[in-house]
Amino acid sequence: MPKLTLSFKGRVIDVFHLEADSTKIGRDPDCAIAIDSLAIAPLQATITESGDVYRLEAQDEAFPVLVNHEKTEEINLHHGDVIQIGKHTLTFAEDVMELGADLTLPHAPAEEQSQAEKEDGSEEEEDASSSVLQIVNGDNFGRIISLHRHMTRIGHTGGDCAMIARREEGYYISFLEGVNPPTVNKQPLADQGQLLNDGDLIEVGGTQMQFHA
Repeated sequence: MPKLTLSFKGRVIDVFHLEADSTKIGRDPDCAIAIDSLAIAPLQATITESGDVYRLEAQDEAFPVLVNHEKTEEINLHHGDVIQIGKHTLTFAEDVMELGADLTLPHAPAEEQSQAEKEDGSEEEEDASSSVLQIVNGDNFGRIISLHRHMTRIGHTGGDCAMIARREEGYYISFLEGVNPPTVNKQPLADQGQLLNDGDLIEVGGTQMQFHA
């Protein structure tokens, strides 16, 4: 059955299976998906099921609901859709999961790490405040990738690969190799690197990931 993965700033909090014909989402404890946050309405959204179609409906105009970064009142959900309510996200996954490419996670190979250290002129250090990627499809669904290093390679050698570089102004994703360039929010990545924004949906070699700043 489909499920929603609740996350806050890249940290998975809970997973909810959509077993009922109607699922309420909000701050009220009576909601099937109850989120204790003043940024969320007592009843902010409902998801109804009809013939294997899951439809999301916003319930309070004062508390907007975003799906894949776009404000919506009503929408049919599809695998990989990311719902944002307040500062929380709910990732919708269908019953049948797509198989994503293997990832080099969470760090680049040793030779790439050494090269990055030479370019930066210093040793890499752990940073608990670093941004993360959350995988939202495939066998690694829900897995968190820390971006605490200056350079993180995602993908696999010989296939579609991308590099996320940590710079002073933020995190940039660039295309390394492969037949298909990565996409950000379903738009192909340009030749130059692209600055990532909180909540961006990235796809590399069939694997979908959400960026959390």
